[in-house]
Amino acid sequence: MRFRKEKVQVESSHGEALAAIGSMRLHELTSGDEELYQALSRLMFLDPAKIKTPLESLVSEAQDFENKGDKLRAELDYRIAGSIALYKGDADGLKTYFSKASAMSRDPRPEYDTLIKKSTQAVNVAKKFYEIPIEIRTSEAQTVNPSP
Repeated sequence: MRFRKEKVQVESSHGEALAAIGSMRLHELTSGDEELYQALSRLMFLDPAKIKTPLESLVSEAQDFENKGDKLRAELDYRIAGSIALYKGDADGLKTYFSKASAMSRDPRPEYDTLIKKSTQAVNVAKKFYEIPIEIRTSEAQTVNPSP
């Protein structure tokens, strides 16, 4: 049992190192705009290549959930669609999907409003963030926190 626990801790510390590298890079790219940094840190994908559901399918599902009155699931799909639009550099799509997500949300989501308001800036930061492939970000994380 103890061995399993140690293995989980190693994986967790590697994940924490990845998050730390991404966070430092994102903070650097947002140039002190704390509002934008907070929004992007909550809504950007660390590795967007792992998202296998096509954008069109997400939007279609979100619309179906919206029509059925399932606002929570609609918000989630619109949120993911907005994050994909961010990754693809589509400022108009970002505004559209996060506006829809905001409309579906029961609670205020200031991160949605920030990205809607600063969509062009958000897309520019995301482009720079994603210029460095995940493999390089991963190797940087291993350098910061090598596994035993």
